[in-house]
Amino acid sequence: MKNSIGTFVEVLILALMLSDIVLLTSLLFVNVNPQMYTIIVYFDLIVCLILMAEFVYRLRKAEDKKQFIKSNWSDILGMIPEIIVGPVSTIFRYFRLIRIIKILSLFKKEIRHLLNLLHKTRIDYGFFIVLSILLISATILYFIEYSVNPNINSFDDAFWYLLVTITTVGYGDIYPKTEMGRVIGTIIMFTGIGFMSFLTATLTSAILKNRENNNDELHDKLDKLHSEIEELKEIIKNKK
Repeated sequence: MKNSIGTFVEVLILALMLSDIVLLTSLLFVNVNPQMYTIIVYFDLIVCLILMAEFVYRLRKAEDKKQFIKSNWSDILGMIPEIIVGPVSTIFRYFRLIRIIKILSLFKKEIRHLLNLLHKTRIDYGFFIVLSILLISATILYFIEYSVNPNINSFDDAFWYLLVTITTVGYGDIYPKTEMGRVIGTIIMFTGIGFMSFLTATLTSAILKNRENNNDELHDKLDKLHSEIEELKEIIKNKK
């Protein structure tokens, strides 16, 4: 049971980290509107608080705390929230490197173990497919709606609309006015629903599989113990 919960927590933290990385990376290449930037900042703050709690938990469990800090010092950079990095990087352009270092620090965190977990559960393919659909759809939507929709004046406007649509938030501040734009919005809706179903099914399957493996290990140990008891009985019987 503990291993199942541990696996679920690892996958959840990994999903949050990857989402945070994607959003922070987008800030390096896209000038997002103030609303979207605010959402990214608060989302990043929540992820950082979770990472801080997880870091403290691992630190308390570590036998050699000094060695743990030396081995994981870069994780601390990954816990610096965008709400602090953002204003600094705005004032000093070269301090944008802090944001890049933070992204690398987040990605470095138990990279081999987490990537293996992603690959085993196929969640990495899911994220890649959804991100690709979002970027391609946003590009198409921008070119379709740009000349006829006063609410879509840039790529990030199109991306913002698709992002709030796929997350089922639906602010209603931006909406398509062409038939093709509505078709794209519908595709994104079904993509979001499909991805959440895939994510739920994958996590459930991983937890059940992990529980089955633990049960198999327990049965093997019980069989081994039974065999040893039988051997011990034979030894005692022979001595008599």
